[in-house]
Amino acid sequence: MKLLLLMRNLMYLRNYEGLVRELAARGHRVTIGYEDARDKAPPEIKEAADRLAADCPTIELTGVPARADAWSVLAHQARVLRDYTRYQHPRYAAATRCAERAASLVHPTLRRLAFRGGRRSPERAERLAELAHRVEAALPEDPAVAAVIERDRPDLLLVTPLIDFGSTQVDYLKAAARRGIPTGLLVASWDNLTNKGLIPVLPDRVFVWNADQAEETASLHGVPRERVVVTGAQLFDDWFGRRPSQDRAAFCRDVGLDPGKPVVLYTCSSIFISRLESEFLVRWLGALRSSPDPLLREAGVLIRPHPGSTKRAAQWNDPRIAAFGRVVVRPASGGYPVTDENRRFYFDSIFHAAAVVGINTSAMLEAAIVGRPCFTIRDAETEQAQDGMLHFAYLTRYGFVRPAPDMAAHLAQLAAALRDGPDDPERAGSVEAFLRPQGLRRPATPILADAIEAMAGLQPQGLGLPETGAGLRAVLWPLARLFRLLSAQRTGKKWLREHPLLQRLRRLLSTAEADYSGNLWYRLRRVRRRGARLAAILLRLPAELLRHRSLRAAKQAAVAKTAGPQQRGGRPGA
Repeated sequence: MKLLLLMRNLMYLRNYEGLVRELAARGHRVTIGYEDARDKAPPEIKEAADRLAADCPTIELTGVPARADAWSVLAHQARVLRDYTRYQHPRYAAATRCAERAASLVHPTLRRLAFRGGRRSPERAERLAELAHRVEAALPEDPAVAAVIERDRPDLLLVTPLIDFGSTQVDYLKAAARRGIPTGLLVASWDNLTNKGLIPVLPDRVFVWNADQAEETASLHGVPRERVVVTGAQLFDDWFGRRPSQDRAAFCRDVGLDPGKPVVLYTCSSIFISRLESEFLVRWLGALRSSPDPLLREAGVLIRPHPGSTKRAAQWNDPRIAAFGRVVVRPASGGYPVTDENRRFYFDSIFHAAAVVGINTSAMLEAAIVGRPCFTIRDAETEQAQDGMLHFAYLTRYGFVRPAPDMAAHLAQLAAALRDGPDDPERAGSVEAFLRPQGLRRPATPILADAIEAMAGLQPQGLGLPETGAGLRAVLWPLARLFRLLSAQRTGKKWLREHPLLQRLRRLLSTAEADYSGNLWYRLRRVRRRGARLAAILLRLPAELLRHRSLRAAKQAAVAKTAGPQQRGGRPGA
């Protein structure tokens, strides 16, 4: 088969390099298309991409465009609005940070019109989601996206992660389905289905890790259960059966810790989960070093920053951390486990630790595979990073992490673990259920490859979009231009902000907001009554913008023509 695998960026090679190699080994041709520019990827990710292309001649890596046509801003706003609506459901009452992140992407005018007066109910959110879904159905095909599908003509299109807020990957799914190409979604991680956006359209297959994700796919995203395939977490196949690259004494010497003392590995969370984790670490280290238990006071501490927190790597230079002694931060930045060296160090860090501590991170799953106990504290400082994230419940439910209600209880748990060592007879069962539901000894990568091959010849089963009349797109066209202008207003160009037509447009929108009567549909009718005025403004704007550009070009030409030779960089008399 010829497969097109679309990734938001090359970072997802960490999740799917093994799968791509497996498919290539089976004789399939795989094109990996990534939306974000390659130069944005960390060095170790680019190294992994180069190695993959060099090792496998049937694998191609290429950049692909995201939607950027005249409809792109309206498409994005409709999608992020629908994503935002999920956080109006009572199940997300504690997910304040997730809701704020989603809300920040919705244009303020749209957000105020949609939720004026703080009226946020599941019923209202459902109506808004339905409206946004109808807009999605009416959007025309993006020519640049269609050109990629036409050029590659794959037998199968796979995408990951798709659940980003306002994901542009939906345009590729729609273009493939329109051409009779079956589609599949690869759910990249254990938190993807709960703390990000909604699956925007229905792929023909959704590949998930376990039964919990299968239930989430159906109940939270509306995907028919028959389209969901449970394959296991192929991401962690390399961890099963792996052995350390060096003994404990050598490892401790390499990182600068005393091999005669137990080592506690602190694994940091992503920036979104814990924005300035060094502050929590200072509090935790202070409690550790002031403990009456000498085992805790003298334990070595290895801090592993999250590899995605490079922008805030300066926090690890905090002199308060080094002042505690017997504390090492490594690697200070980067460290994605996609190269042999990074994989070895990450595995050795967990293997040679007596215990692992953190707030909410995938490292707790990897520690469970290795057989190291994980501990955390659930208090006011960590509440949003734990109870505010639905996926954290899996860590506690399966016993991957042992929470304590306060620092004193946490230190007691940690001291017991350092003395008694890992002893959890139920750990293997939990690892099997969550990461390898097809059998603890069965790698997930071949199972996933088998499921992908089974899609050969599958007829597309429909994207689940509502039927829309031909007139809806015509009605949306002025809105598409409106949202492009609203987006342009935020670029900071003074002449654009002060243009008379845009000032009239702002007054029109302000009046529409003021007409709020507690009923969304009433507001939409009022806006429709102003449709002629709105359309007149939008139809005149392109000509006004061209006129402004022409005047500016003529002014620059006149200045250049009348400028003296010295102003142009020449010499007098030359």
